[in-house]
Amino acid sequence: FKRCPFLGHSSRTPFDIPYIKSAKIVDASSFDNQASSHMEEVYFSRENEVSSRKREFLDSSDLESLEQGRKTNRDPSFRYDQFFRDQITLKKKNHTYRIFKEINRSASTFPIANCRFPGKTTDEITVWCSNDYLGLSRHPKVISAVIEGLKNHGTGAGGTRNISGTNSFHRRLEVELAQWHGKDAGVLFNSCYLANETAIATLAQNLPNCEIFSDAANHASIIQGIRLSKRPKFIFRHNDPEHLEELLSKSDRSKPKLVIFESVHSMTGDISPMKQLCDIAHKYGALTFVDEVHAIGLYGDTGAGIGEMEGIIDDIDFISGTLGKAAGNIGGYIVGNHEAIDTLRSYCPGFIFTTALPPATVAGCLASVNILKSDEGKQLRSKLHSNVATLFNKLRAVDIPAVKTPSHIIPVHVGNAEECLRASNDLLLQHNIYVQSINYPTVPVGQEQLRITTTPLHTEEMMDYLVDSIKSVWKHHNIPFLWPSNLAGTSSISARIPVSV
Repeated sequence: FKRCPFLGHSSRTPFDIPYIKSAKIVDASSFDNQASSHMEEVYFSRENEVSSRKREFLDSSDLESLEQGRKTNRDPSFRYDQFFRDQITLKKKNHTYRIFKEINRSASTFPIANCRFPGKTTDEITVWCSNDYLGLSRHPKVISAVIEGLKNHGTGAGGTRNISGTNSFHRRLEVELAQWHGKDAGVLFNSCYLANETAIATLAQNLPNCEIFSDAANHASIIQGIRLSKRPKFIFRHNDPEHLEELLSKSDRSKPKLVIFESVHSMTGDISPMKQLCDIAHKYGALTFVDEVHAIGLYGDTGAGIGEMEGIIDDIDFISGTLGKAAGNIGGYIVGNHEAIDTLRSYCPGFIFTTALPPATVAGCLASVNILKSDEGKQLRSKLHSNVATLFNKLRAVDIPAVKTPSHIIPVHVGNAEECLRASNDLLLQHNIYVQSINYPTVPVGQEQLRITTTPLHTEEMMDYLVDSIKSVWKHHNIPFLWPSNLAGTSSISARIPVSV
């Protein structure tokens, strides 16, 4: 095999694929013009491809030998490429294949954005499905905090929290989050998916003979954490305290247990009967782990979530939350008592072995939390819930199948994956409205929906245009207008959430 003219010595992999073993500085003037003209090229190869760059240095016999080596050195008994093609084909056939739309939101005109999508480019659109529930991602105080953090500390953390990655902002935010939720301590993660996954797995693995009791509708991050723990799991029906007690009553009381559920369900908009679930869990000696992701910033006097609103924070042993939704930034966290949080900090691989969040990002999160706790935060929450009620009433006034929920989430039922995707695309391409279709596996088959979320920044004029556009698309595609009453959200505390009946 020829020596690379730029990086020097080369060798071969076990599959006779060349890779760089070492390099040395060479004098380009000693090579011909063709080689000199390609000095900027990086010489490397991958197992599954011969790059165009490498081909320039191989003659035909080399290429033939290389291709033949590939064909003869891999066992052909399993067709990997065909397997991957079949997986994607299946997603396309059942209309769950995802094409990412480029939504370039504007900090100055939110919820207006520009969109890049096949058949649609750069036109202004209105976003109706963002989890930036209060628009804090574009708040001047948050942006200013991030800019100052960048100026003072640069763009990255520089390492894991244990190795040079802990900044004063990290500590300040963890203290702030713990106090916000009335807990002893908190630990910050790079996302709430990671927080749930690694915290649940770590707790269950370290508690001897731990058993897990999980709500049937729990988020994928919780499910993955349970899987990683490899501990016995028992699934209780969604928001069903009686079924939870039935399962717990059959458990060995001497074994440690985790009861895990969400306060606000992300897709249905249900709110769990938290007090009942916590009381039953503690009756049988279990710890409670509550995901407040879609409640943080939106409920309670200071925005700390449903636990604060219901006055039951002390009944919750672990609260997981996010800084990527109502807080308008990124990051997740767990709060609880000091010993439990210190255990997570000391044992969670998802915390120990990953680079810390950038200080500038954490500075923005800290600014957001302070806004959420302030009078301004109360005003934003009040305006949000007022807009939710107004929009829901407008949708139902024209028989659009908006499902009544006790929260800020407005699901519009479709019930068919193909129709749901078509409706979402038509709203974007024909009406400049972005509402993402929600299909399996995010929701069960038959419960496909458009998940609408308004913000304090959406105007009534925007709402009217949204309702007229949905009505037009529904008529065009003959989607049923009657809404299924069996999908209406129910909650024991629904009367306390300011959403219209």
